[in-house]
Amino acid sequence: MRQLVHLVEDDPVVRTMLARLLESGGYTVRQYPSGSEFLDASAELEDGCILLDVNMPEPDGFAVQKELDERAIDLPVIMMSGSGDLTVLAMKAGVTDFMQKPFGRGELLDLLHQLDSDGGRNV
Repeated sequence: MRQLVHLVEDDPVVRTMLARLLESGGYTVRQYPSGSEFLDASAELEDGCILLDVNMPEPDGFAVQKELDERAIDLPVIMMSGSGDLTVLAMKAGVTDFMQKPFGRGELLDLLHQLDSDGGRNV
């Protein structure tokens, strides 16, 4: 069975496109239109990984990551952003990996396959 991806993206067009891309790669996707809705559901999170947008209305991706750490939710987080290179800040925040938008289908699926094969350790 493929991994579950918790997709946190405020832009409905991007969220729908990413969900379809992930599903076409065999992943089960749970979609969250805001960091707040995702955090509200975080008590029921199962396994899987989190694909988290940086640039969202409050809370942004960095605030969501900080809250996950405070709640001791230890799922792999792939942060993504279309504005500037935030890789260093994202890695310092404790995410597993960072993707600069736009990224290709193969690039995202390859990264998720790596997470599947190594049990979610940093890639």
